[in-house]
Amino acid sequence: MKLARWIERGVLAALLFAGLLCPQGARAFYGSLALAFVGIAGTLLVGAAIVTAIAERSTSRLQGPRRLPRFSGRAAKDTTLAALVAASLLAWPLARLFADEPTGLVWDVDAAGGLTVVILGNLGALVVLDAWLYWKHRLLHTRALFPFHRAHHGYRDPTAYASFAVGTVESVLTFWPIVLLAFPWATHYAPVYFGLVGGFVLLNFYLHCGATLRLVEAVLPRLGVNTSAFHNRHHANANVNFGEAMIVWDRLMGTNEAAVEARRAIASR
Repeated sequence: MKLARWIERGVLAALLFAGLLCPQGARAFYGSLALAFVGIAGTLLVGAAIVTAIAERSTSRLQGPRRLPRFSGRAAKDTTLAALVAASLLAWPLARLFADEPTGLVWDVDAAGGLTVVILGNLGALVVLDAWLYWKHRLLHTRALFPFHRAHHGYRDPTAYASFAVGTVESVLTFWPIVLLAFPWATHYAPVYFGLVGGFVLLNFYLHCGATLRLVEAVLPRLGVNTSAFHNRHHANANVNFGEAMIVWDRLMGTNEAAVEARRAIASR
């Protein structure tokens, strides 16, 4: 654990000091970082507060009345750190944007390659990113890498504050695609990009809120999308349900709780 903490500190320092090498200048980088940090941290913390206030009044709590502290303060602190990591990545494309230099973010569908390219490209990207999130999560549950993920599992009965309460290394592994916006050749159609990012944030709030919405739980699994009920079981039992956005890979790899329990039942006969 001590080694993991030192590695996380080193990674964070590297992310922050890398701004000294920014082609647009250190001032542009750190100004962009500050703006990005305020925007990301503010959005996540305010959003978590709203979702938590609603979920705590829900009659559909997954783990019943709370018996353990919610650790909201610690989760808010961890989320703020994750926001700093995300901001240090977003600062690169922002620095280019503020310097009137091209980025990968475009607002015209033709500039993004046309409607067909936008649709197929984003669908392909979703498949690839979901696979990455699943296997990243599986790797973080190996003995060598779990120290970088252990803190998140301290929230066994999570609230929305825990949605992005992850360490520096895990934050980098999750948010690194943000840097792609700094490359003009990595075209992202802005309306779809922001919609997907917003959807990912809202989904994570729901996955960690500790409560369920009947309609949402009925619809999302049919689309292969993760749900609060599904992900909450991962916090209660860390050896099942590794999907972060979708549940497709859990079904393919037999890591959903139903499949794991079925194998255990057969083995115990």
